[in-house]
Amino acid sequence: MAELLPAHPSNGDAAKALGAFYTDIQIADFLVWWGIRSAHDTIMDPSFGGGVFIRSGCNRLLALGGKPAEQVFGIELDSQVHALISDKLHDEFAIDRRNLWQRDFFDMEPLPIYQVDAVVGNPPFIRYHRFNSEVRSRALALAADKGVRLTQLSSSWAPFVIHSISMLRHDGRLAMVLPMEIGHASYALPVLKHLQNSFGRVTFLTFRKKLFPTLSEDTLLLLAEGRGAPFSSFLHRDLAHAGVLTEFQTRSGYRIGGTHRLKATSLSGGDERLIEYLLPKKTRQLYEELKQLDLVKRLGELVDVGIGYVTGSNEFFHLSQEAVRQRRIPRSFLRPAVRRGRALSGLRFTGDDWKVAAQSGLAGYLLLIPRDVQLPQSVLDYLEYGENKLVPEAYKCRVRSPWYSVPHVYEPDAFLTYMSGSTPRFVANDARVVAPNSLHVVRVHPHTSLCTDSIAALWQTSLTRLSVEVEGHALGGGMLKIEPTEAENCVVAGANMSDSSLKGFARELDKLVRSGNDRLAQARADQFILRENLGLTQSDCNLLQEAADILMNRRCARNAN
Repeated sequence: MAELLPAHPSNGDAAKALGAFYTDIQIADFLVWWGIRSAHDTIMDPSFGGGVFIRSGCNRLLALGGKPAEQVFGIELDSQVHALISDKLHDEFAIDRRNLWQRDFFDMEPLPIYQVDAVVGNPPFIRYHRFNSEVRSRALALAADKGVRLTQLSSSWAPFVIHSISMLRHDGRLAMVLPMEIGHASYALPVLKHLQNSFGRVTFLTFRKKLFPTLSEDTLLLLAEGRGAPFSSFLHRDLAHAGVLTEFQTRSGYRIGGTHRLKATSLSGGDERLIEYLLPKKTRQLYEELKQLDLVKRLGELVDVGIGYVTGSNEFFHLSQEAVRQRRIPRSFLRPAVRRGRALSGLRFTGDDWKVAAQSGLAGYLLLIPRDVQLPQSVLDYLEYGENKLVPEAYKCRVRSPWYSVPHVYEPDAFLTYMSGSTPRFVANDARVVAPNSLHVVRVHPHTSLCTDSIAALWQTSLTRLSVEVEGHALGGGMLKIEPTEAENCVVAGANMSDSSLKGFARELDKLVRSGNDRLAQARADQFILRENLGLTQSDCNLLQEAADILMNRRCARNAN
């Protein structure tokens, strides 16, 4: 993001590469209103894109009796966008073009001559794998110079926020559109800690209706004030929609009413996530208490969760039963594989399940060729077919030798779906098949006393279902995505139960889930695991189920809007 809404029409691909999307005027006006509080305030947009924050800042200063030409500053990396928008801003508000720099924001030194009273904007959002390595290194080094250690997995907005803070004068204010990742990504924790160390008060505004419906990325508004003042609090308010923002601008004062105090240390320490504060207080307290119990474990205490193998060309390396027959590929070069989460219908994936899934293309065979082995003619013919299709030119194939030898293939103990409409499925790998990175693969720790069927049964409770909603994160279309580290952070109850008692129970739940009775399976798991083993009441279980529904319905309804 550099400003949200459609990318600049003159060069959409370039804008996307720069993380540039344009912000609605309603949101810009609110952030500028909150950031500029007197006729003497100066303002900077460190990535001005289409100029919506600059225009809003000029209008705000004019209304207060200020001089926009002398008090408004902006930076833009894209030379074409800079030339177009700076000319327009000069014509509209007589802004000196020398106040609108065409350069990389990370090249700006936080000298007193550049520092302002308010930094307002929408930083570029470029995920780490597209974040230019040279720029990323410079950005992370700048953050490190300010005492903030960001990981290589950080998206571009994180160091951008850190550098923006350095451009503020004492008692200055930061008002920004940020991705919701600030409230759940592990790489964002140092940013939260730096906000806590830099400002007197920090407010997060979330919205039940997405601010930018066309984007898969979810967003919030950050309001940080009193740079250099002793830290007071993290505050949060969940609003219905962006239209509510105009109501604040009609009231006296700049304090956002109706906020709730967050546990700043828990949030910046990764012990809590912002999404937990969308739950009723009583439910949140119950969830916090349960997480502390000895009988409740993080999934990562029982198993390791990772990604499946990466072929570089799934259509080439995965073969149907019919293709195997036609190509006469020997079984010694094949491994049965499950390719899609839709093939996982119960708590166990069996050999019969694989046969059914193979008929619909959800499963098949992986072509697995060891290095330095003599290949039969049928395999050589198939590899020649792949070369004619330019498969060796695919990135993952190109960087390995030989190109046709897929690495890191192993037989996991279980699978975990990572993209789900309802809740991720934890499924024991009874068929002993392999899986690509369209599924997470699970290996049980050697010291874990439970088998995968038993762990799959523990996964069915309303406590775990709520934990999945808290630890995962929503994507476009209402899908829930859960990364391996997030999955390992989910909680399961009943890890102290005997494997023998859970195995039979797992078979019962497997039948219910296969027949589409997920809710009944959850109710049975709550009764047996949460109530009889953990000592919860039915009312407690109802609270957990309702909380999971609240978060699931929220992510689905937001994307429907």
